[in-house]
Parts: sequence; structure tokens; C-alpha cells
Amino acid sequence: MEVADLTDLMVAFFGFWGGVARLSSARLLGSPWNTLLVNLLGAFLLPLWNNFFGIRLTKNRRWILVGVGTGFFGAFTTFSSFCLDFMRLMMAGRTTLALLYLLLSMVGGLIAAWLGTIFAQRLSLKGMSY
Repeated sequence: MEVADLTDLMVAFFGFWGGVARLSSARLLGSPWNTLLVNLLGAFLLPLWNNFFGIRLTKNRRWILVGVGTGFFGAFTTFSSFCLDFMRLMMAGRTTLALLYLLLSMVGGLIAAWLGTIFAQRLSLKGMSY
């Protein structure tokens, strides 16, 4: 099996599990708050995976790194549900809540990704000093 085929297989495999995790989390909180929580969590964890844990755990097996990063986190987080939740709030006349949701999602997502990146960098620096 070629590495490209293995990468595709891993994206599908981990994508299945990301979707299962997303569905399971959707049962805990209602929309739009579940979508917000999942997207913020994914925005924080993806840089940690790509910049620290994935690099160390996969031992240069790019197919696992891509499988988890693209597959799991791609299926776990969801831009389409974010858009749908925003539109539902707008259509229901809950404009203030919709705009708050939009702001929390966008700014919160950027901050979460930034924090995940900073955390990964700090973990990397700590690991280098041993």
C-alpha cells in the first residue's frame, strides 16, 4: 500500500471517530452552544496536535499526523453547523444573541488557536531543555 493511500485511509478512519465524537458532544449541549464549544476546543487542540503531540507520537509517520489533524479534527469541528446555528438565530429574530455567537466563535476561535500554538511552542521548548 502506498503512503498516499494510507494517508487517505487514515483521514477516513479518524474522520469517522471525529464525527462520532462530534455527535456524542451534540447530545450534551444544544445548538448553538455545542457547536461553539466543539469549535473552540478543536481550534485549541489542532495546533497542539500539529505542532507538538502529533510530531512526537507519530515518529515521522505523516499519514497518522494528517489522519488525526485533517480527519479527526476536521470531522469534529464544523464550519457548516456554525453557519447554520448563526442563521437560525438570525431567522428567529435573536439578532443580539446571533452577533454574540458570531463574535465568540470567530474571535474565540482565533484566540483558542493562538493559545494552542503558544502552548505547543512552550511544550517544545521545555522538551528541548532536558
